[in-house]
Formats: sequence, C-alpha cells, structure tokens
Amino acid sequence: MNAGPDRHALQDVEELNQKCQRLEREIAREKAARRAAEDIAEVGLRKLYVHQGRLKLLNRISSFANDSDSPMHALRFALQEICEHHNWSVGHALIRIGPQGDERLEGTDIWFSTHQDLAFPFLEASRKILAWPCASAPGRLFLEHSPIWTPDIYAQHGFTRASTAERAGLRASISVPVIMGHELVGAMEFYQTEIAEPSEQLMDILLQIGTQLGRVFKRARHADMLLENAATDPLTGLPNRAAFESEIQSAFDLEKRTADYQTAVMYIDLDGFKLVNDTLGHNAGDILLNALANRLRHVVETFDQEEWVDRVFLARVGGDEFVILIRSPEVREIANDVANEIHKCLQPIHRIGLNNVQGVASIGIALNGPEYQNAHELLRDADVAMYEAKANGPEQTYHFAPEMRNAALARLELEIDLRRAVETSAFELHFQPIVSLSNRETVGLEALVRWRKEPDVVIMPNDFLPTAEACGLIVPIGTWVLREAFRSAVRFHATNTHNPDLYISVNVALQQFQQLHFVTLVRDILLETGANPKWVRLELTESTAATNPGHSARTITQLNAMGIKVSIDDFGTGYSSLAYLQTMPFDTLKIDQSFIKKHLDKSADWSFVLAIKHIADSLGMNVLVEGIENEFQGTELESFGCQFGQGWLFGTPQIEAHALPAGSLTSSDAPHAAKMLLEAPKAAMPR
Repeated sequence: MNAGPDRHALQDVEELNQKCQRLEREIAREKAARRAAEDIAEVGLRKLYVHQGRLKLLNRISSFANDSDSPMHALRFALQEICEHHNWSVGHALIRIGPQGDERLEGTDIWFSTHQDLAFPFLEASRKILAWPCASAPGRLFLEHSPIWTPDIYAQHGFTRASTAERAGLRASISVPVIMGHELVGAMEFYQTEIAEPSEQLMDILLQIGTQLGRVFKRARHADMLLENAATDPLTGLPNRAAFESEIQSAFDLEKRTADYQTAVMYIDLDGFKLVNDTLGHNAGDILLNALANRLRHVVETFDQEEWVDRVFLARVGGDEFVILIRSPEVREIANDVANEIHKCLQPIHRIGLNNVQGVASIGIALNGPEYQNAHELLRDADVAMYEAKANGPEQTYHFAPEMRNAALARLELEIDLRRAVETSAFELHFQPIVSLSNRETVGLEALVRWRKEPDVVIMPNDFLPTAEACGLIVPIGTWVLREAFRSAVRFHATNTHNPDLYISVNVALQQFQQLHFVTLVRDILLETGANPKWVRLELTESTAATNPGHSARTITQLNAMGIKVSIDDFGTGYSSLAYLQTMPFDTLKIDQSFIKKHLDKSADWSFVLAIKHIADSLGMNVLVEGIENEFQGTELESFGCQFGQGWLFGTPQIEAHALPAGSLTSSDAPHAAKMLLEAPKAAMPR
C-alpha cells in the first residue's frame, strides 16, 4: 500500500513559493525604484545641462557686454546668441525714445531670424512699431521691469502685428526689459513657432541679461555726457569754444572745396555784463546771461530754417562773448539781418529781482575770403571788428576792414601802457573853476584826471578812459582820483581863509559807482584823508544813475546822509526817465555844454535850456551849466535863473598849484600855500 503525500513536505513547498513571490515583488520594487531614480537623475541631469547652458549663455553675453561700448552692437550679439541657444525664430530690439511723460519704445533695425525670408514682413512691421506704456507687451515693460511671457500671441489683446506674425508661423513670445538702474532704456522681444508655457528660470536668466545690457547703455550715456560736456557751455547749454572751433574749421574746409556758400563769423560782446556781475552779484549775472543766450538762440534757430541759409551755429566762447557761424550764398546780407535781429531781441528790459537790466551788444563780422589761410584768422578778425564796434558806442555792428588791425594793435599797446600807468600812479588832477553866475565868485573846482605818459606828454581823458572802462582799469583809476581829490580838498582848505564852502567835484564812472561797497569806499577815504564831506561832491551821468535805479537811489541817499552832495552830470545826453530823477536825491543838475555852445548872440534859441531849468526847479535842484565860453552866454544863463556855471570864460583846467581862486589867499598866506601845494605827497594808486 502506497503512502500519501507528506504533509510536511507540502508545507515546505508552499513556504518556498511564498518566499519566491516575496523575492520577486522585492526585485520588482527595486527595479521600479531603480528606474525611478534613473528617471529622476536623467531629469536632474537634463535640467542641470539646461541650466548650465543658460549660465554659459549669460556668461557669453555678459562678457561681450563688458567689452562693448556700443549698446547697438551688444543688443545685436545678444539677440543672435539667445535665438540660436533656444532655437527661437525671431529676435528684435526696441529702444526707448521721448522725454519723461512721452516715453515710448521704438522699433529698430537690430534683429535676428532663423528664417529671414519667411519672417521679413513681420520684421518690417516690428521695425516701425511704437509702443507706449500700456497693458500689453512690449509697452507693459514700462510698468513692470521684468520679462513678460505670452504663451499664445493670438490670445493677446491689442497685438497689432498679429497678421504678419501668423504668416511667419509665430505663436509664443517673451519681452525682456533692458534696465539701466531704475530706467527702462530698451527691450528685446523673442518669438517661437509653438505655444509655450513660461519658465521662471529662463525668465530670470533673461532678466539678468537685460541688466547686463543696461550697463552698456550706462557706459555709453556717460561717454556721451563727457563728450557733450567737453563741447557744451555748462551755464547756457550752448556749444562752447571747442565746439565752435571744430564747426568753423569744417566750414572753412568745405568752402575750399565748393564755392556755393560763403562763411561769415559774427563776434558778439554783451556790453555792461561785467557791471551786472559786480553790482547785482554773479547769480544775477548768470540769470541775465541765460536770458540773453535764449534770445540769441531764438534768432539763430529762426534764420537756420531759412531755405537760402545752409548753416547758422551759435556758441558761447567767453564770459559775455558769443560767436555765430553763418553759411549762405548771400552771407553778407544774412549776417547783417542776423545782427539787426540780435540788437532788436536784446532791447526788452530784463527784470532781475527789483532791478531792471537791459542787454546791449557790440557785434563784429568777418567774411571768409582768399586772404584767410585758416579758420583762426577769420575768428580773430571778427573779434577785431567787434572791438571797433565797441569803441564807437553801444549797439553797433561793424564789418572787418584791414585797417582795423592797426587800430586793434594800437588799443592793445594803449592797454599795456595804461596798466603800467596804474602800477606807477602816472596820473595827475587838473581843476576847473565852478562859479556863481550872480557874482562870478568861485564856489568849487571840478577835478579832471590827466595821464602823464611822459614828462612832456599828457594824455587827455577822452583818449584813455574808454580803454580803461573796456579793460577794467576804470575802478582803480577812479579810486585814485577820489583819494587824490579828497586830499586836494584838505590842502585847499588848509590855505584858503576866505572861502570855507569851497568844494571839489569828482566824476564817478559807472563801473565804480555800481559797486556794492562804493559808499564804504568813500567813507574810508574820508577817514583816511581827513576831508570834510562838505568839501567834496560827486557827479554821475544820468546813464550811470539809470543803469540800476534802485541801487543808485540807495547809494545817493547814503552819501547825502554822510554830508556829500551828488550832481547829475551831462543832463540831456543820456537815456534816463524823468521818473528816475524823482526818486534820486540829486542836489544839482548839470546841463551839458552841447546845448549852449552854438548860442553866440540874441538869435539863439534857449528853449531846451529853459525846459531843463524848469525840470530842475520842479525837483528842487540847482542848475549848473557847462561849456560857457563867452560873456553873452554867461549873462543870458544868469538871467534865466541858472545858479552856477563852468567853462573857459571862468578858467581852464589847471594843476593844483595854479588852481586856487584869485583873491582867496591873503598876501601872508600865499607863499606858504604855494609851498604846501607843490610839496604835498600825492595819493598812491591802489593795487
């Protein structure tokens, strides 16, 4: 009889099968885990590879940007690198234009495409695009400085290039800002042919690329600013001397090659500008200079638009000096027209604080011709013509003539000699009597400066004072005159026992009187010399007083408070308003000699003199008439009620030792007085 299956053996087999199944499951799990790990590793490696590729892309573009000084070249390089790296079909650059408040992105000719023939219509449309700040790309970059991903451009509202994009097969896009600090200076836009979802890592890399490109813009802007500053006047914003010299050289070279146009240079000097600086301060001077520069700029821009004018170029070449280059077939006529318009445009009064200031210009013009070897000579002769205009009065325009060079050399020599005279105090005072017309007694003496150039050569004031005013020497000369006149007054009163009210009258130049510290200067000289304020009087021309009426009124009031009386000189020859006279406490009104010199007999017409006398009476002023040369004039003026007179009838200017009024000394005083006047030390010229 056979035995049945062994129960224990069957149990062992069952357990073995279970173990095998468990092992198989474990092996399967291990395989699955291994496959998952391999998949994870593959994805990680793939991501790492992509990330490393993007970092290399960033590094290449950053390296190029660091070495580049051209934003356009850097953009072109970046577009190609990014498109080729990501296999994108189109890349295009936009540049920011327009001022703040009207800024926009403008398409450019900077692009890259893997299929140029297919993408050309889209690129042409992109080149013409203008994108203002808005809710869609690329205008949205103004609102948020980060890349904007558009998975499907056809789903984007307001995409104006949709039709050309569709023909090119483009679907997804990304717009990348180019940032300089906090300013959007440009943008890059990229397009691919398939709908694509955004990648944060890619957008971060592209943002960094945009920042690197922004640094190229920053360097380029800094370089442009350096170049602009090197060629621009910082105060007015006009081109400077360096820019003008480059411009005139180009015009000079061009004229050698073609005879179609002729070149003219206009040299402009603003008369009286230094006075504004000295009296109202440099801030006021800057305000005036900017205002006048803007007026000149307007004139130049107007003529530059004329069809018969090739070029009009304005520059500031010095403190108060401007130059204009003109190129035209009719350059002489155009230059004259420009000069006339400049004189007109400067006439309106400028209000600076409480002061009215008027701009006046002297203009010199030089026309290019075969006699000029270089542009510098043309500019030089325009400058020479300007000085000729300046020497002949305000608001003058002169064309250069060869004989002006000799006059310019003479002026230069005169200025050199005059500076030497200032250093050596080579001046002296002559004194002309001022008399009472009622009794012909001397009441005062006018101090008149002379330049003792050589022991036997005396230069009259009309021959050197204009040059002194032009070169800034009038102030030290005027200070010397004040000090010496005050000392003379002390010496006169030390010897004059019969006329205790005798005074010396001193002319004060415009530049000197308008100085802010003028009253202090007069007070200091009074203390230094010991002169009584009643012994001295000051004379101002009406033009001097009217230059800065507020300052003039305050200064005259302060002088009166010190005991010094002030006269208005040469009345009727200036440009002052009678309203100014009412605000200024003048003591005496001096009628200019030009109004009486032709009055020789009873047929003379004295109506103008009588009118001035009436004005003086209404303002409570005395009247002093200059230039009285004969008895008829003196008698007539006395009959009109004019109180005082001066002229050759009563005495010519004399040196101090001979200027004492006859009969003013006793016989015992005379020898001592003459010795004192001849031996008294003269005032030294202030340095």
